[in-house]
Amino acid sequence: MAQYSTGELAKLSNVSVRTVQFYDEKGLLKPSDVTEGGRRLYSEKDAAVFQEIVFLKDLGFSLKDIAAILSEKNPAAMLSFLMDEQEAEINATLALKRQQLQRIRELREQAAHMNMKSKNSISAIATVMGKQRMDNKKRLRNMRISMILVGILMDVFWIGGLVRWIIGGVWWPFLIGMILACLLGFLISLYYYHHVAYVCPTDNTVFRPPLSKMILARHTPSTRNLTCPACGEKHLCLEIYVPEGAPERIGKDLVWK
Repeated sequence: MAQYSTGELAKLSNVSVRTVQFYDEKGLLKPSDVTEGGRRLYSEKDAAVFQEIVFLKDLGFSLKDIAAILSEKNPAAMLSFLMDEQEAEINATLALKRQQLQRIRELREQAAHMNMKSKNSISAIATVMGKQRMDNKKRLRNMRISMILVGILMDVFWIGGLVRWIIGGVWWPFLIGMILACLLGFLISLYYYHHVAYVCPTDNTVFRPPLSKMILARHTPSTRNLTCPACGEKHLCLEIYVPEGAPERIGKDLVWK
């Protein structure tokens, strides 16, 4: 059976001798044999384990995770679990970087209208941008609260009419209540539609989908599962507030569909 010295193992795996020594010191790789002169020798099995260590390290796994994988009886299951965690962490980092990139774009746009020669001007831009973000969130929250209140009013109309019908046998208040509830529902949906837009998490395109797709799309309180008109992919897109009187197209990033 072939045996490799530290240098030969390093050359075989295309890494430095110090890398082999490092993983040896950390207990991830132990030589199969040590000569009387202290020369460390690695078997073919050791070489295969070392290549696994290098591969996992290149994927971004920590030494602790690599040690856990190597010690498992079923390393494939552990690797799959850790890859899921690693993927989630990378996606979170990418999302943060995209947000930072978007803020840089916004800063550049603000800088075109302001003097950037002093620190005070940079501080002023940051203050303006921060206020805009807070104002956007506040307006969106207030609009949602208004919709909830209107929804309660709609329920009062049709439920009140239904109770009148059941108790008094008079059906027409229920019919009127249903008509008013449907009318209010339609109007508040239109109002909401014309005051929100969505940001694609992949390319930061800001767009407004067709009303029918917006209503039927799966959603959370702050996102909606929509197809971006720019990249053509379906994502959970962030919902933002669009102020009254905003132009149909704002810059190159806003696409109304």
